[in-house]
Amino acid sequence: MLRDIENIIGSYKANSTGVKKQSSVLMPLILHNKTWHLLFERRALTLNSQPGEICFPGGIIEKDEHPKVAAIRETCEELNLSEEQIRLIGQIDSVMTSFDMLIHCYVGVLEIEFFQINHSISEVDELILVPLDYFLSVQPETYKISSKFDLDIDFPFEAIPNGKNYNFKNTHYPIVFYNYESITIWGLTARMILNLIDLLKGKN
Repeated sequence: MLRDIENIIGSYKANSTGVKKQSSVLMPLILHNKTWHLLFERRALTLNSQPGEICFPGGIIEKDEHPKVAAIRETCEELNLSEEQIRLIGQIDSVMTSFDMLIHCYVGVLEIEFFQINHSISEVDELILVPLDYFLSVQPETYKISSKFDLDIDFPFEAIPNGKNYNFKNTHYPIVFYNYESITIWGLTARMILNLIDLLKGKN
């Protein structure tokens, strides 16, 4: 029996409990007109998932793929770049979504002129540049969504301390918005930006 346990545990690839999927994104920095910008994509309107949303390049991590490799691979596919045109700086905090996905966030420099990027039209509607100084100088709007436990009618309250009076904790999920000129960057992408800016400002 112990040998079976050792074989199962020894070959198991650990994950965080509750995480159903993992993805990676690259937060690309690019020098344009002598100013550093963050580069965003507006997702193609023909996509089934989140068409028209503004986001960073990225996607689902493939089986046995390292998150860093996934971030670079997805960026190359979506922007039609080679790996040599991406210089990875490092990783910032991952983001856990409300739908059980863990997103790994990497920051890198695109070593190419903006006008030379020929993005994939099947995945990307347009590319958007926003000066990094904008994010460093503004405070985003933040709203909170509260969620409560919605328990089934047959939940076994008698099996837990205090029964129906058990102190279930409510959760609060931040929704962040950045408004730059005519565009709005919000949700998970905005949370990633805020994490990056807080780190650059020494708040983390």
